[in-house]
This record gives sequence, structure tokens and C-alpha cells, in this order.
Amino acid sequence: MSKALSLKEAKALLKSNHQGKREAVEQELAAIGASELTDILEWDDTGRIQIKDSSALDARTKRAIKKIRISPSQYGNQIEVEMHDKIAALRLLAKHYGMLNVDSSHNKPSVLGINIQGPETSYEIKKKED
Repeated sequence: MSKALSLKEAKALLKSNHQGKREAVEQELAAIGASELTDILEWDDTGRIQIKDSSALDARTKRAIKKIRISPSQYGNQIEVEMHDKIAALRLLAKHYGMLNVDSSHNKPSVLGINIQGPETSYEIKKKED
């Protein structure tokens, strides 16, 4: 996809009838959901952080990056990496695939029919004699 989609736009495209657009949105959301910071940054034992070369990043990783900012400071470069919201992307995909639909039949109480029958009792009626 060429531009970043808002969640509202992604939801609308997932509901559309255009198969190609739906698949593109699904792939975009899956890329965001599968992204990891270690796909972009690497660090050594001393904690020195380095951004991987952009040519070394795969397309999935590039789609998950929202912003990278490098600011020089007196201690070296300050690196800020912002990724697209992974949880929102995964939640939207799960909802699209019906994984968040609650099956209400599991929460319904069971209905049992109980018929109770007592012991048979017979009574003998006698006439009272005067």
C-alpha cells in the first residue's frame, strides 16, 4: 500500500467487496502485527544501539515503521523509532476473521426437564356403621 491507512479506513476496506483491496489491507495489518523492534535495531553487549541499513530491511519491516528520528546530542546520536500500533492491527485482523466473536451459546444456562413422580398410594374407604 502506498500510504498509511487510518484504522477507520482499514475497517472500511476490510468490509468492502473489492477482493484485491481487502487482501492488501490484510497483508499490511499482518506486517504491522508481525513486526519486531529487533528487525530495525541491533545492539551489542555494551548497549550501543545501531539502526540496520534500510537496504537490509524487508518490505514487511518497512511497512511497520511509522517514524525514525535521529538527533545529534553531546553523547552521540539519539535514536527514536516509532512503529505502527501492533495491538490495534492485530485486534482489527482478529475481528475481521471472526476470532473476537463471542459464542453466546456457551454462556446460556442449560434447561433441564424434570418430572417427579411420587409413590402410588391407594386409600380404602370404609363406611361408618351406626
